[in-house]
Amino acid sequence: MRLIQRILVSISFAITMSTPVHALTLGVEVTNYAPYFYLNDEQKYQGAAREIFDLFSEISQIKIAYVPMPVPRLFNEFVKGSIALKFPDNPLWSASLSSTVKVHYSEPVLNITESLLVLKQDKPEVAKENIKTVGTILGFSTPGIAMPVANHEFKTIKTKKVEQLIHMLVSERVQGVYFNKNVAQNLITKMYPKKSLVRHSQYPPFQYAYHLSSIKHPKLIEKFNAFLISHAKELDIIRSRYGLK
Repeated sequence: MRLIQRILVSISFAITMSTPVHALTLGVEVTNYAPYFYLNDEQKYQGAAREIFDLFSEISQIKIAYVPMPVPRLFNEFVKGSIALKFPDNPLWSASLSSTVKVHYSEPVLNITESLLVLKQDKPEVAKENIKTVGTILGFSTPGIAMPVANHEFKTIKTKKVEQLIHMLVSERVQGVYFNKNVAQNLITKMYPKKSLVRHSQYPPFQYAYHLSSIKHPKLIEKFNAFLISHAKELDIIRSRYGLK
């Protein structure tokens, strides 16, 4: 009987040691930003970001629970402290935060380029002065077109889904969309196979990075930064598999 008890205790201890001891919520966007991140048909978080965080979870033995939310709600829940981590994030997006809120950012996880995109056409591109409305995603920061918007060169209209932006562009309800070209091109190819997108030549692309962030767990961000260095080769393989840098 004692032998059986010892065996059971040993098994229980082994299970405890092999099970991640932490479970942290990672708030993520519901936006279809494939291949960076997206939700599949079962509404599960997928893409390059998911693979990177899954690898971190495996290496660090920290269990991560992915919690998809619309962008505005994700921002609010993060500030309220309802979620431990947030991705994607960038210091440029924190302008509206109170000075009392300290956000800790990781080193860059994925590099991103965003542009003002218009429909490709045989005739010359739409003239700059004829761009009256540009579509963007609700809750998205738009640093690449902040100056033209401030100068009232055009107004913006916001939607919840990228697919809505594509429909609006093709139906000429907007003359341009502000988005990542590869992501938007993949979508328009599926939705309108004969259509294509190009960056408007008068508006330069804006390059920055996606970071992991936390308000409550600065030490975890430090641990994640160490992971980015120690597993750089594995992360490069993941990025390359998705055609990213």
